[in-house]
Amino acid sequence: MRISLIVAADDNDIIGREGRLPWYLPEDLKRFKRLTLGHVMVVGRLTNDSIVDRLGRPLPDRTTVVVTRQVGLATHPDVVYQHDVESALDVAEKIEAGNGRDEVFVIGGAEIYRLALPRVQRIYLTRVRGSFEGDCGLSPDWLDSFTVHDEIPHEEFTFLTYERG
Repeated sequence: MRISLIVAADDNDIIGREGRLPWYLPEDLKRFKRLTLGHVMVVGRLTNDSIVDRLGRPLPDRTTVVVTRQVGLATHPDVVYQHDVESALDVAEKIEAGNGRDEVFVIGGAEIYRLALPRVQRIYLTRVRGSFEGDCGLSPDWLDSFTVHDEIPHEEFTFLTYERG
């Protein structure tokens, strides 16, 4: 079972601003959908709330494992709640295996990325060119244990795939 992190970040590793992405890149959204469709995703409550607020529902055709300390949250057939990242990853792996799949995706936010990183084997990074205003970012050393495996440049961004080691 592979645990993968999927994220878009600018040149300074900014990933968010006021609960949203600081850019709009349709190709990045298409890549996110293509990679995660049919898989299990691990996400923090605030990031999940921002997705549900925007779409009116959880992301379709995926199971979402939400990391939260809150209890009594609204239930949904494709949403599971866990109290910490470790248990969320364990549950996600079991669900993914039960579905006959082999890759779990960590989709944010920053704290979830940080806590999941020791178990991540692959990173799908959209490196957005430039510097954006933001209030949420990744630590400067977050890619230190990874090497670039694939790189697809575009005008405004580059799709990168990193592997551990």
